[in-house]
Amino acid sequence: MATKRFQLLKECVDSLDQCQTLLISRLKEWRWDQHKATIGQPFDDNLNLLQTRCEQLLGVNGKLRQELVLIGKPIPELQERLGTLLQVLIQSSIVVDKHPPQVIKTQSKFSTTVRYLLGEKVAPGKPVVLKAQIINELQARNLGSVPGDNVGELINNTAILEHITSTKYTCATFRNMSIKKIKRADRKGSESVTEEKFALLFSTEITITGCDTPYKIQIISLPVVVIVHGSQENNAMATIIWDCAFSEPDRVPFKVPERVPWKMMYNTLNSKFTAEVKTKHNLDQYNQHFLAQKVFFMPDFVDDFSNMLVSWAQFNKDVLPGRLFTFWQWFEGVMELTKKHLNNYWSEGLIFGFIGKQHLHLILKDRPNGTFLLRFSDSEIGGITIAYVSATENGGQTIHNIQPFTKRDLEIRSLGDRIRDINDITYLYPEFPKDEVFKKFYTVQSLSRNMSCLSVFLCLCSGKPSLIALTVLLASLCKYHVDLILSFTLSRTTNSLSFIFPGAVLYQPATHSLILATVTLCLCLHHLYLYLITSLTEINPKM
Repeated sequence: MATKRFQLLKECVDSLDQCQTLLISRLKEWRWDQHKATIGQPFDDNLNLLQTRCEQLLGVNGKLRQELVLIGKPIPELQERLGTLLQVLIQSSIVVDKHPPQVIKTQSKFSTTVRYLLGEKVAPGKPVVLKAQIINELQARNLGSVPGDNVGELINNTAILEHITSTKYTCATFRNMSIKKIKRADRKGSESVTEEKFALLFSTEITITGCDTPYKIQIISLPVVVIVHGSQENNAMATIIWDCAFSEPDRVPFKVPERVPWKMMYNTLNSKFTAEVKTKHNLDQYNQHFLAQKVFFMPDFVDDFSNMLVSWAQFNKDVLPGRLFTFWQWFEGVMELTKKHLNNYWSEGLIFGFIGKQHLHLILKDRPNGTFLLRFSDSEIGGITIAYVSATENGGQTIHNIQPFTKRDLEIRSLGDRIRDINDITYLYPEFPKDEVFKKFYTVQSLSRNMSCLSVFLCLCSGKPSLIALTVLLASLCKYHVDLILSFTLSRTTNSLSFIFPGAVLYQPATHSLILATVTLCLCLHHLYLYLITSLTEINPKM
């Protein structure tokens, strides 16, 4: 009888072990999916089902331990197994529900939340206080060993584990945290400070109802990069992107490969781009090929890049040939521009996007004059340009690329209005009338705003204004305010100067100060000119 009872208990413990192994595996998958969410992968952050499973397994463990007591005879094998399972379950039930930013600027405030899935089973009494500390990569690899030196100072680094009855969540929320200072490790070779990874370690002691012994529990956050200036953010994010995209499950912290297949890199870029822009319109095969040509600097290569290996250096260490920026810096600039100013254009497929000039000439060479497409600039960060077909003087054709529009340009005047303003472009590639596809993006002016332009007439008072001097002045103004001034007229007969501004800019507050500055500058420089002419005339009356 005793043997049969022992066998039944052993089978129950075996089943508990299997169920707990599956649960812990699922928790690891949840954390892995959470990690991948940084690059735009889908992620279900709901932990309720996992919390229920943790509580159920804890209950089964407790009942089996009671059964062992009722037998009246010690069974060390099963007691030890149940004790180990209990410890593993208690220590595995802590998760970082809301991670800190993965790029953290010193002195900047941030928050993070740690959740405990066995919160309802925590023994009442003294509040459980979690402590956070920042650790470097070496310390992350040696968790559980003798603590190393303190590598940073965290402000507001403690939080109480609180149970919220309405949601049944048990969380510790760290509010207004900040990194006051950071101690960096010795760097190898050309390694930058933005390549060094840290993490936050959360730890405490916790006692579960029905257990006499407190358990030490701890968990580390996703890797973070600590910066001291905003200019480092772009490069720091590149480190995080590479880490999230190409790390392996259960890796040694925070090991990543030095090279990865281009196909993996492209999938990462596509996921990140669509997630940041919040669009379902993916990068296409032409975009993919041009991006590969750019990162490998092989503009003439026409074969498949999929199995070629792209290195970390090519991604964000080496500047692109003939440029002052890296591949990631350029790509991130395009992504930000699209997210803030071009989302709808991209989502509706109106932007061709990433395309090289050779491919551009190939697809436009036989198109009618006025055919155009929108492409991201490959010569500067965060620019979009219009490439179009036009006639030459001898009856041939040529392809023009308009000076790229940047974030600043599109804040002043939208892309749709700019396309409407350019009479030389008529059909979006391959043959869509521009007014049909872009009409919804044109600025609609109400009856009270029916002016097509604003004319500013400046009477230049007395004197003999030099048309050459004024032309130089206006050329300078147009260089910096070409988006504001449609045209200007100089009249020596009437001794006057007039500007014509687009009506649409009058209703954009950001342009008002520029219009005023333009007019004011003209007046000031004109009066300075008159003063100089008068002074020189007094010195030399023959002038």
